[in-house]
Amino acid sequence: MFDNVRRIFGHLLVYGSADVAILAVNFLLLPVYTRVLSPSEYGVLALVLVLEAVLKPLYRWGLDTAFLRLYYDFPDEAGRRTLAGTIILFLLGANGGLTLLLLAVAPAISGALFGVLDHTMTLSLLFANSFIASFIFPPLTRLRIQERSRAYATLTFVRSLGTVIVRLVFVVGLRWSVTGIVLADVVVSTLMVAGLGRTILAMANWRFSRSVAREMLRYGLPRVPQGLMHQGMAMSDRFFLGLYLPLGQVGVYLIGTSIASLVKLYPVALGAAWMPFAFDSMRRADAPQLFGRLASYAFAVLAFLTLALACLAEPVVELMTPDMFRGAARVVPLLALGMAIQSTSTFLSTSINVSKRTHAYPIATAVAGMASIGGYFVLIPRWGLFGAAGAVVVGQVVLVVTLGYFAQRYFAIAYEWIRLAKAAATAAALYGIMVVASPASTATALGVAVALLAAYPVGLIVLGFFKTSELREIRQLLASLRTATASDVRVPSAREERGRLM
Repeated sequence: MFDNVRRIFGHLLVYGSADVAILAVNFLLLPVYTRVLSPSEYGVLALVLVLEAVLKPLYRWGLDTAFLRLYYDFPDEAGRRTLAGTIILFLLGANGGLTLLLLAVAPAISGALFGVLDHTMTLSLLFANSFIASFIFPPLTRLRIQERSRAYATLTFVRSLGTVIVRLVFVVGLRWSVTGIVLADVVVSTLMVAGLGRTILAMANWRFSRSVAREMLRYGLPRVPQGLMHQGMAMSDRFFLGLYLPLGQVGVYLIGTSIASLVKLYPVALGAAWMPFAFDSMRRADAPQLFGRLASYAFAVLAFLTLALACLAEPVVELMTPDMFRGAARVVPLLALGMAIQSTSTFLSTSINVSKRTHAYPIATAVAGMASIGGYFVLIPRWGLFGAAGAVVVGQVVLVVTLGYFAQRYFAIAYEWIRLAKAAATAAALYGIMVVASPASTATALGVAVALLAAYPVGLIVLGFFKTSELREIRQLLASLRTATASDVRVPSAREERGRLM
């Protein structure tokens, strides 16, 4: 069992390392950008980022997940190359047409979003980047399938770091404002596709198969409305807050959302490592039991990270922000809870994806979205920021319950509900102690938080989360990890890495 844990979490740590590194770099660059861009330019950037988030699912057509899932249905390399070629040719045609249409209406979109036509060039660059970047996911998805997490993380980190550097040149050095930010994305995406060109050519046979196209669109297209509605759920809380509260309070809430979003780094990395493993193991006779057992371990880690963020919220906000933003710390625990609940959908997605019943995604997201909107109208007038955060939690609970209903119907996983409850109860009890203690000083709060986090694994052991055999396997796993870490010091050369990418 713990060989599978080592396999998944080993890749997870590598996938997550690039995200954490770039998050730290972007955080440190925040003082630079705030001294170069004016508040109005930040407003333009905010709307551009919203549009970018909407375009991402449109330009992918759900084919990133379709490629990952359908790859395992083709037993030979020829069929897999036909799958890749069909996807790439479809992207060329469909996204090419979509981009030409968007470029034609770019002035109208600029007028509708900003009230002026001054940002037509920025939007045109955004559309061009969406087209170019859509060809990056096929080779990266192939690396995930091959479980080459180091190569995947390296490419992701290089892309992100390159974007940061070019943005600094265009925005800080040349003062090209928001246009420079989007142009930097175009430059890096173009270089990335060019660098992966030989890999893209090698993985596809450039034959378009109508039957394969029907299958991949049947699987992937439901992810498009689901992605659009998901983005709406992720951003609508700020919109509704603005209807009831001053913009200053919305700004405080945004700080809380930014900090709470750290919880999502774990499920993003977990999903990258988990899905290839799940598809590779889905035909095993014990797959439902295996997935359920591994979900227990993954959930225990998620509960720990959520507890850490909730306990450390106040010291982090106090250390990193001016006094005017201190109120954000109060909503971070509730927002982190909502995002943690949403993150459990990573496990439920296993059943949906294995069974190819992706039509459940837009249904569950639509029901959850309606629940969130209802919560905003009812809770925000009464409880302000807490009401918005509470509505987020309500929406995510509805999402997980609805998605779970479909998931267990299509591919039932033997979840270990008692163990899941023990992990959740341990985290909840420790956070309750933090609330009751209410440390007055930042240093005391940090000390109490560290002590409570150290008590988490002890609480799991006391409640019997781990079996005796598992504790023995854990000790053996930790010993082997220490040995592997000591022996795996050598980093592959650039020449070797390029050879692996071929």
